[in-house]
Amino acid sequence: MIIICLLPFLLLPFLSNMAGDDFNFYNLYRAHGFWESQGFIYRHWAGRYTTTFLNGACLSLDLLRHYYWLPCLLLFASTWWAIFFLLSTLHALVPGRPFSRNHLVGLSFLFFILFLYVQADIATGFYWFSSAIVYQPSFILSLVFAGCLVRRLEVAGTAPGRDIVLLLLIVLIIGCNEMAAVFLLFFLIALIGLYYYSGLPVPGYCWLYLGVAIGMCVLIVFTSGVILERRQMMNTGSGAVAILSATFFQLISVLFAVFKEPLFWFACAAVFLFGVYLSPLAGLRQKKTFLSGLILLLLLVFLSLLTVLIGSRGSLPPRALNNLTGWFTGGALLLVFLAGLRKEAGASIFGALRLSPVLLTGMLAVLLLASVNYRDAWKTVLSGYFYHAVQVDRDRQLTLAGHRRAGVAVVASYEDAVEASVRQVFPHGVFETVHTLLVQKPPLLYYYDGAASQDHAYRLYYGLDSIAIAPPGKVR
Repeated sequence: MIIICLLPFLLLPFLSNMAGDDFNFYNLYRAHGFWESQGFIYRHWAGRYTTTFLNGACLSLDLLRHYYWLPCLLLFASTWWAIFFLLSTLHALVPGRPFSRNHLVGLSFLFFILFLYVQADIATGFYWFSSAIVYQPSFILSLVFAGCLVRRLEVAGTAPGRDIVLLLLIVLIIGCNEMAAVFLLFFLIALIGLYYYSGLPVPGYCWLYLGVAIGMCVLIVFTSGVILERRQMMNTGSGAVAILSATFFQLISVLFAVFKEPLFWFACAAVFLFGVYLSPLAGLRQKKTFLSGLILLLLLVFLSLLTVLIGSRGSLPPRALNNLTGWFTGGALLLVFLAGLRKEAGASIFGALRLSPVLLTGMLAVLLLASVNYRDAWKTVLSGYFYHAVQVDRDRQLTLAGHRRAGVAVVASYEDAVEASVRQVFPHGVFETVHTLLVQKPPLLYYYDGAASQDHAYRLYYGLDSIAIAPPGKVR
């Protein structure tokens, strides 16, 4: 079942193509080399040194040109491993350790699908390199950070090795993107606040983590191009009311992306019942914390959005929400699990409850397949095949024109090209409903038409002065 659910998403990397900023970065690294480009991007953009380094590594190895699918699959594998690492860490704390390693492997895949489904913009979350390499590594590192933090909290005394690892992860996460940096900063503040709220002394290493995080954020703000250049590119007319309105709108977008998924509700029910099952062993008798914890989680998301929107003057692309949907989902599941741990009275009811494994498997299968994203994934596989064919054919034409130093290249419009590709596969025609599906823009791929948009970076990549769109029927 897991393979069936993952199959369309695993096929999509092979239908993705270079787009937008991919060409900008390629041109930059060709002209200036690796290290000079690193410095240029840092000084003139947002101080994303971690993801800029990963971006430059992939470009230097020429992966995008020949193996555009590879970074996406590496991000898939890294995300699954980070989830497995966190689950293994938490499982080690469970009395009796009810799950085997094989169970944890399967659960990691289920959570991977969940985190994939709740992304606000899947097309840019994994399948467009320039976006995925900025946002997905921060989510991966945050999962590893959470696992390492749990292991650090287990140690009462000094643990310099674990502190060094956590400090390194803080530095790396802050260097991924501004949303990750701000959220991590507020998370560490909230962690210290929880110690005060519980009446426990704050460990010294928590202050160290927060100090390093603040120091890195301040350093980035004053040494990168966040204030002097990037902020000047944003909308200068956004006032306080507009930014607050945008913040609430984006918060609703995050919640909608999570709550619309049936698999999220199934996961909430499952972790709650698992908490109830463990409640006699946990023996928690403290006051209820679910509502206050949920408010704190929403506040973390809201403050992160507000801070970033203030810095960007109200400008925030949908792909920047992908991190927040993942963090909110993980935090909500943790709160639901803790709520179940405090329901010791329900353990007897849980013990009397016997659900058929076949019924549970059937319910899970329905919920996995009921996602709108799963439907769109298969639609994208069909339409993406022809989108990919058009892009490959254009790449061949433009590369040849560049080698000939033609200066000007003429290509068919995307609409004409995709129609020709469909006719080539179905020379005798196809039903109109199927035809409409095949020629539509692929829902879960980042659509890009560099020729129609007259993108300068697109022309420069192929060494052309201009790219013209031919009238209908003039170019195949």
